[in-house]
Amino acid sequence: MKLIVGSLLLAASVSAIPAKPVMLGTSGLRANLKTRQAKVIPVVVGGPQDTFNPNSVTAAVGDIVQFQFSNGNHTATQSTLEAPCTPLNGGVNSGHIPFKDGQTDVGTFSMVVSSTDPMFMFCATGPHCQEGQVMMINPTGPQQVLDFVKAAQSTQKSVDGTAIAGGTTSQITLANAAFVPAPPKDPAAGGGAPPAVPPAAPPAADPAAPPAAEGNATAAANSTAATKGKSKRSPILLAY
Repeated sequence: MKLIVGSLLLAASVSAIPAKPVMLGTSGLRANLKTRQAKVIPVVVGGPQDTFNPNSVTAAVGDIVQFQFSNGNHTATQSTLEAPCTPLNGGVNSGHIPFKDGQTDVGTFSMVVSSTDPMFMFCATGPHCQEGQVMMINPTGPQQVLDFVKAAQSTQKSVDGTAIAGGTTSQITLANAAFVPAPPKDPAAGGGAPPAVPPAAPPAADPAAPPAAEGNATAAANSTAATKGKSKRSPILLAY
């Protein structure tokens, strides 16, 4: 009887001991507990030259590409390699965002990356795309960026986007921007066409000889008469 009671007490004591926790691998635990933080990738649009800087970025899904608009008036518009200066139907478009001398705020357009597939972007302002103002997100390599630039330069005209799509517009202070604006243009420094040279005045005609004064003419006549008078001597009378 005592043996049975002792066995029961031992079993109860063992069952009361807490079980040893199961340890997970540290790598798996960190992967489960830590979520990757999205990066903000700035891209400067415009400035002293009509460019995207940089013209190629690599971004993960969830990262934010923030276009910051510098000097001039520019867009960040999505297109394709086959039609580099024409907006992609349903694609990303920032609309025109200007930056003028003296501004203290910078216009931005932020888009969340939803795919790691190559994404083609261009500026739809004037001839900027034909001048090479294009960039890529997640290109397959440098050659694809170069092919995109060449394709854009071979077009004749850009097509402007319509509504803002695929991102949000906002502003940041100039102090927080990723660029320093180009210095204001000095009007005194010129840079435009030189002023027109006035036409040369026609050559002045030779002045006519002034008419002889009346008094001079009279004096000349009297002098001539006196000369003639002296040439006619009076006859000499001789007395015998």
